[in-house]
Amino acid sequence: MDKRKRRHFRRYKRRSQFDLLLGNRRSRAELVDYSASGVGIIVEGSPPVTQGAVLTLTLSEPAIRTEGEIVWLKRSGRGVKIGIKKIGLLHGLLRDYILADVFIGLQRTRMTGILEVREVPILKKVYIREGVMIFSESNQSDDDLGEILLREGKINSTQYMHFKDVSKKTGKKHGALFIELGYLKPADLVWAVRHQSEEIIMSLLGMENGSYEFKECPISDNVITLKLSPVNLIYKGIHRLREPHQLRKIEDLLQLSDNSLICFSSDPLNLFQSITLDDAGREVVSYIDGKTSIKDIILLSQNSEFDTRKILYALLNTQIIEGIDSKSELRHSSDKTDELSAEDIIKKLKRAVPQEIINKIETTYTTFKNANYYEIFGLRESAPFDEIKRAYHKIVREFHPDRYSYLDSDHLKSQLNTIFCFITEAYAILSDPEKKEQYDKLSYKTVQKTSNVELARIRFEEAKSEFSNSNFSQASELFGQAVYLDSSVAKYHYYYGLSLENLKRYKDAGRALQKALEIDPINADFLAELGYVYFNLGFLARAKSSFEKALRLSPSHKRAREGMRYFMK
Repeated sequence: MDKRKRRHFRRYKRRSQFDLLLGNRRSRAELVDYSASGVGIIVEGSPPVTQGAVLTLTLSEPAIRTEGEIVWLKRSGRGVKIGIKKIGLLHGLLRDYILADVFIGLQRTRMTGILEVREVPILKKVYIREGVMIFSESNQSDDDLGEILLREGKINSTQYMHFKDVSKKTGKKHGALFIELGYLKPADLVWAVRHQSEEIIMSLLGMENGSYEFKECPISDNVITLKLSPVNLIYKGIHRLREPHQLRKIEDLLQLSDNSLICFSSDPLNLFQSITLDDAGREVVSYIDGKTSIKDIILLSQNSEFDTRKILYALLNTQIIEGIDSKSELRHSSDKTDELSAEDIIKKLKRAVPQEIINKIETTYTTFKNANYYEIFGLRESAPFDEIKRAYHKIVREFHPDRYSYLDSDHLKSQLNTIFCFITEAYAILSDPEKKEQYDKLSYKTVQKTSNVELARIRFEEAKSEFSNSNFSQASELFGQAVYLDSSVAKYHYYYGLSLENLKRYKDAGRALQKALEIDPINADFLAELGYVYFNLGFLARAKSSFEKALRLSPSHKRAREGMRYFMK
């Protein structure tokens, strides 16, 4: 693949003359474009450069001081065009970059480390694991957990002053102290810490001066893991800007004018990100067709000019949309999306998982991991069976995996199935008088929960029992949970496929059986059953091939032999 196409960080076009030292020779060079991770330049004449060589770059506008490796070069009319990958820490001045592009670039490269943003005396940090923002912190008192809870009305001023006094005397961690004082419940604390981290990250998008630096390093397991959505935070953070001049840097770096045409991104990775749009955002999106300019969208919009610009620039920063002046460039960028209307894309964006759903699932998962069985149901220990039963049915309805079948995230589905397992495990104990009595005798109710591997085995055995009684719907649900809890066991996928096949959900059954074959590719049972699925889907050639493969592995295989009879008539 052409390395020039492997660009995870947005490039900014910029022309700037500078001197480049090549050995003992000084050459005239011109900056063409740059990003957080790379630089494009043209060097005049025939400079002595080769791919893989390392150059030292020193530019004042933009401020770039770094070493870089030549990853490609190409002869141009008046010299050599060179693509350079920066070496060392990703860093730069905020005036020269859009911080949202750094967030998205780090997500795309799946890097792990700490992003530090400084504007003396301000220092804010964002912790990133495999591209996912998981936590943030700040040295500013306005970003303290107590200040945020006070602004949000979660605590009153008297409680806040008492908290500050006790905190100063004891030095205890803020979150633990709020719970100890009775000002927050454990579940509220997870929300509060998430909200604090989101507020810190959104505040970075309004910073105009200072610098950023990304330090690639492992993240300690002691750091709270929240999994924050960069796209939603970018959209909300820019949408809340208060000063028009804060948008001008975006205009300059993206080379936008009021006559710029706005189109949807040609890259599906940009286009169908998980974002929650408000009504104003959906209205602005409805005007995007690749033919309407920023100026005309402002005229069409029911919102004020400033609010419309903020929505447009927020969407531009998420990279869902692009601004283009050249019609030829527009035609080229629209090749992959010209068959999609704004209405189609709005529908897709509406189907994206709302952030509140993501937050609810992840908060519940984090809370349940450390909760005892009574806390899972929100009950006191003296709660009678009828109360336990009502609480169980209520929470099962709320977190049943079938309610979230539309989710396109294996991570969220896995968390949902684990939540569902916590619920059923708790109910199995509290609904049995003997087991409940034994549990109530424990001095601490935070018993060790069953591991996912063991839970998967238990669910699998339960599912086989339901399957043998022809309760295929219940069996498929339990087999599905076993698969999500431990996806490494081929027979879990196989039996999941069998139950789905009996429900005539042939496409889903095929996917499950293919997963089983990925783990155990020479299993005649798996191949024969996949043959029947293909046969029911009308893929006769594939069905015959699967039966033949099964028979090559096991010539007397009964299911495969029976399947081949369809092709011998």
